[in-house]
Amino acid sequence: MDIIIRNIPENMIDKIDNIAKAEDLSRNALLSKLISDFVKSNDDFVVNILPPIVRALVNQELDRLSEGANSTINNVYIAAQKMINTTEKIENLLTETITNSEENSITNEEILRVLEISDKGNS
Repeated sequence: MDIIIRNIPENMIDKIDNIAKAEDLSRNALLSKLISDFVKSNDDFVVNILPPIVRALVNQELDRLSEGANSTINNVYIAAQKMINTTEKIENLLTETITNSEENSITNEEILRVLEISDKGNS
């Protein structure tokens, strides 16, 4: 079927021709493709079905990311609890050692030994 379009500015025709040449199409083939694509994109079925599909995909991805974030938060909480427990054990061991020693008599080696003992106790 033929369609005649009148009163198209010459500069628009030049642009259409340049696009057609870049796409390796005739002017007629380019205009047919443009009209066909436009009609398809404005088809009521496509316009009505696309938003729910996109919304469902976005919601699904958000749920997946939320689950990952919750898992990460739980892992960080568990690690923090373990660090607190270890810190308390070290503090108790060091406090006892420092209290039982004379002022400035505790050495770095003694502190390291206490920490090694603490590590063995945690294993």
